Amino acid sequence: MDRYARQIAFPKIGNDGQKKLLASRIAVVGMGALGTVSASQLARAGIGFLRLIDRDHVEITNLQRQMLYTEQDAADEVPKAIAAADRLKEANSGIEIEPMLVDLNSGNTDALLADVDLVVDASDNFEVRLLINETCKHHHIPWIYGAAIQSRGMTMNFLGGEQDPCFCCVLQNNHITTDPGQTCSSAGVLGMITSIIASLQAVEAIKILTGSDEVRKDLLQIDAWSGQIHHLSFHQWEECPVCAGNYSYYGKVAGSQITSLCGRDVMQVVPAHPAQVDFDQYAARLGRLGKVKQSRFALDYDNGKIGFKLFPDGRALIRHVHDEGRAKSIYAEYIGL
Repeated sequence: MDRYARQIAFPKIGNDGQKKLLASRIAVVGMGALGTVSASQLARAGIGFLRLIDRDHVEITNLQRQMLYTEQDAADEVPKAIAAADRLKEANSGIEIEPMLVDLNSGNTDALLADVDLVVDASDNFEVRLLINETCKHHHIPWIYGAAIQSRGMTMNFLGGEQDPCFCCVLQNNHITTDPGQTCSSAGVLGMITSIIASLQAVEAIKILTGSDEVRKDLLQIDAWSGQIHHLSFHQWEECPVCAGNYSYYGKVAGSQITSLCGRDVMQVVPAHPAQVDFDQYAARLGRLGKVKQSRFALDYDNGKIGFKLFPDGRALIRHVHDEGRAKSIYAEYIGL
């Protein structure tokens, strides 16, 4: 316990609180700007098990705010979940860290979230948050929402109780917007606000897991540039379909799933059933049609017009496409799973 001596000395944690943290399990969904900071702080705080969920690889534009990655990670296009896990294991070898190079979707959400004590939302996809909300509400698992853009950020705890408001209840009040034109790529984001929001998420995670009676129950909004801070309180929406058990995302598995990635002309295609891709076989076939680059994490193909990155489970990122139909056609023609 010497590693955590300064944290144990904090009276609101102490020895008993530290033991609770070491026995706790957390899933962090998204290993970008929010996820790298919160996961780092939670690992160093001694959370006994961390599952790091991310579908993407490291790029040079990530390094401005995504704290666990290096230029070499970007050059090698290392999956974020793998790179983050490697760094965190170097920081704390006494906890279990499980990297998951997958897309969180309705087909795998139970396998990834149902066995943890808390979920930290660090995603950049609104539908993923709706799925997290429904999954956690169904299993009575607390989760912590977080988002940031430009110099603004917000976070809120959703505690999963029968009378607690859920994410859908808050959306009804229009305090969380879904403007598709506002992405980090198009509107920009300060690394400082992502670190602030992620740090607040980590604090609340520790409070929830240690059983503190000071867990925040409001929506906290911060503008790091102006210094403005707002607290907004919510009650459960009487007509909330999620609180009534009527789900739009949880348990709704049907065919392949296609998602546009935040701020990029890339469509992600997830097959209806996970595959076991033989990269050597694909490299031999596709190498006659264009350029192929292969690693143990992914196979990258480009012929000047068509480009995609294929992952071991059959998931693919189709580049230079703007509509689902085109992405699905390319997937069927070149990958065929």
